[in-house]
Amino acid sequence: MHKQDFERARRAFLKAGGSAFVLSLIMGGGFATFVAHAGPLEALSEDQAKALLAMGRTLFPHDSLDDRYYQNAVNALDTKAAEDAQLRDQLLEGIGQLNAGGSFAGMDEEMRVAVLKKMEDSAFFQTVYGESLNGLYGNPEVWKIFGYEGSSVEHGGYLERGFDDITFIPKDS
Repeated sequence: MHKQDFERARRAFLKAGGSAFVLSLIMGGGFATFVAHAGPLEALSEDQAKALLAMGRTLFPHDSLDDRYYQNAVNALDTKAAEDAQLRDQLLEGIGQLNAGGSFAGMDEEMRVAVLKKMEDSAFFQTVYGESLNGLYGNPEVWKIFGYEGSSVEHGGYLERGFDDITFIPKDS
């Protein structure tokens, strides 16, 4: 696969998961918690958690973000799976499929994308996609890294808060 074809396929793949975000908000009752819990995993092994972390990084690749931001979603899934046997079974089965061709976390990115494309219609994929999306982009710490200042409503809106200070567009001549 040529690099351009790979990038096109990847963009289409990432776009296809948008509905999972809405579904995860409805099913999950809102955004995930953003602080990774300390201590051992409850329902998943370390290797299983690594596979989910690699899945999150593949779905939402940001080289500038530390693994701990992705780990928040893994921890949230682990906590939920410890309380919900059906979710735990879904995760274990899905992780088994991720690792069917070898260690998912050890695969190169192109191979991981190919594995995920085959699974994108599964309940497992939708669950992990939604939790990763919420855990990453709903995290105020990540907002700061990306330069997003958060909601402006409680600060009186966007006007006169520095959003009109662009210097590369000339003022009225």
